[in-house]
Parts: sequence; structure tokens; C-alpha cells
Amino acid sequence: MTVKRSYLIAAIAVLLMNLSPLQAAEQDTVQAVIPWEAEGRVFQVGPTALLFLGALEGIMYIESSRGELHEAFVMCPIVQELDIGSGKTEAEGHCEITAGAEDVVFATMTCKGEVGSCEGSFKLTGGEGEFAGISGSGDLRVRSPIRTLVADMAAGAVLRVGAGLAAIKDLKYRIP
Repeated sequence: MTVKRSYLIAAIAVLLMNLSPLQAAEQDTVQAVIPWEAEGRVFQVGPTALLFLGALEGIMYIESSRGELHEAFVMCPIVQELDIGSGKTEAEGHCEITAGAEDVVFATMTCKGEVGSCEGSFKLTGGEGEFAGISGSGDLRVRSPIRTLVADMAAGAVLRVGAGLAAIKDLKYRIP
């Protein structure tokens, strides 16, 4: 093999490495906050146990590691179990995060804690458009006035939570 041909092969190899999908992947660690409102029904499922079936929605504000601020609409159907006797709660939900007509991220959220303050995880499970193949996760904390609102509610009553806050700390994501 000639020296000239060796340089050509090396140059092609460098070019291919720079065009590889690994180089094209986007990843970052962001901070996100979602001021939300929720609506659903509350059911008594035990002597001190309540079940909330509903959805929360709001605007997700995302700050990148470079300080850029982005926003997206969020809709999350959720199931939350509340034990009024012990003050414990746990919830899980699935979220659709819409940044544009064709740019959507899907996520799951789970948390446990005290009624009104729940901590857990927020996991990105896929996406469409510019977010196709996205994955990642971060720490979730949800705050709400639900303890006060569910006191003395009749089974099947409609509950509207006018304000709540979800914070997602250190949400690490990767888009292939």
C-alpha cells in the first residue's frame, strides 16, 4: 500500500467517524418546572383511602445547561392513591409533552410521599418528530393542595385542583 493511499484511507476513516450517529446524538441535562392544573374524580376505596383519577395539564418550562429557556404543553393522565389516615400518597401517570405540531415527547411519572408532596422519577420513553428515539430521566417532585381539597368529598365527586407544581431536577436526555 502506498503512502498516498494510506493517507486517503485515514482521511475517509476520520470523515466517517465525524458523520457517525454517535457524533450526531444530542444530549444534555436540563431543569424543568411545570405549573399545572388538574381535574378528575375522587373515589373512596377504603375507610381512609381515596383514589384520584384525572389529568394534569400545564406548560413545561425547560432550562438547558447553556441557560436557554424552552417551553412545551404537557398533558398527563394520572392515578393517585391517597391515605388520609396515614397521610401517605403515591401516584403514576403518562405524559404527552408537545413542543410543536409534530414534535412530541412521551414520558412516565411515578412518585410517593406525603399527601400534598410527592417525590419520584420522570422518565422519557420516546418521541416523534425532532424527538424521535429520545430517552432519559430525572428526579421529580410534585406539590399540590389536594389534602385540603379532598376533605369531606363525596365518592365520585369531581375535583378541580387550580394550582400545583412539578419540578424535574437534572433531567438527563439523549436523542439519537
